[in-house]
Amino acid sequence: MIDQDLAAFVQGPVMMILATRSAAGLPAIGRAIGARVTSGRDAIDIFVSPSQWADVLSGVVAGSQIAFTACRPSDYKTFQIKGEVLDVSPMDPADQAVAERYADDMTRELLGLGLQPHQIDHWLTRVGLVRLRLQPRSTFAQTPGPGAGAQLAQIAP
Repeated sequence: MIDQDLAAFVQGPVMMILATRSAAGLPAIGRAIGARVTSGRDAIDIFVSPSQWADVLSGVVAGSQIAFTACRPSDYKTFQIKGEVLDVSPMDPADQAVAERYADDMTRELLGLGLQPHQIDHWLTRVGLVRLRLQPRSTFAQTPGPGAGAQLAQIAP
């Protein structure tokens, strides 16, 4: 189970990076456009643009191993969650609302930190997204500093 603090963090205005293997088995990395922890806090729905991150999604099927990293841009507090993809599916209206809210919140957050719209608009796409359901297996602190890389939890299946 994902603890409440981590659930709140990954659903907030944080930069989201997804690392997978492409269909060719090569490392692939891309950005997510929002995330939602399931009501039982046993999985995370992650929203990704196939048109922007084709290599990232090309090898992702149920059972794929992925790493999901969330970093708060104001202070670089960062967590990484590693686990298994349970499902890749089209988005429904509730998913789309989460992605829309995330894009709006991240735009405000990054503009408040001094970025310009042209620096972020290209990756905050809100169309054509898919939902990856991630079942976490382990979590890590990744905030830069002496504790970076420390495993926080092993999550049983």
